[in-house]
Amino acid sequence: MKIVDYNTAKYNFIQELQKLYGIDNLDQIHKDWEGAKAYKLLDDVKTDQSTVYHKFFYDNVGKTDWYKVYKKFIVDIIRPLFTETILYQKIPTFRVHQPGNLAVAAYHKDSDYAHSVYEVNFFLPLTSAFDNNTIWVESEQGKADYSPIKARDGQCVMWDGANLMHGNKTNDTGVSRVSVDFRILPESRYIENTKVSFTNNTKMTLGGYYDKV
Repeated sequence: MKIVDYNTAKYNFIQELQKLYGIDNLDQIHKDWEGAKAYKLLDDVKTDQSTVYHKFFYDNVGKTDWYKVYKKFIVDIIRPLFTETILYQKIPTFRVHQPGNLAVAAYHKDSDYAHSVYEVNFFLPLTSAFDNNTIWVESEQGKADYSPIKARDGQCVMWDGANLMHGNKTNDTGVSRVSVDFRILPESRYIENTKVSFTNNTKMTLGGYYDKV
């Protein structure tokens, strides 16, 4: 696991989302956003990404500069971490971990859901990620010795979500964790395939799930 620091003024993910949702504090999105909605426990992997927060993000973020910031971040910050051309997740996964709820329904490793074991995961929190509002991950495959990934805005965490079991606990911190995560695949590890993403049925191919830099 590696923490990569970046300049939040230059890569202004947070400001773009604050404008998008019309709020000053993303960790209060569950209260301050006019479209906020409380949910029963999101413990179904088929619905945990189907909230009003997710729908609003995916329906509207393309009207902002958010994806331009994301692409520049991939080119400037993420690409130099690798020694070859990379494929990156074209549309990153948006998460809102509300108080009293989960952001991911079940403990899993990403390779359980059509992802390559060679993918590298990146966790990009846009609010403070700590205690029970963050990802809990085992230290080695099969150990099940879960501990929280602690990070804040201005930090991006590089880790092995493809092969390590991970998940969420019920958020009892009183604040929402807003984040995105994305996956990188070294080009040499890419194999043409017929797999599709479990959550949105996107083909796990270059031009589908992935783009290249």
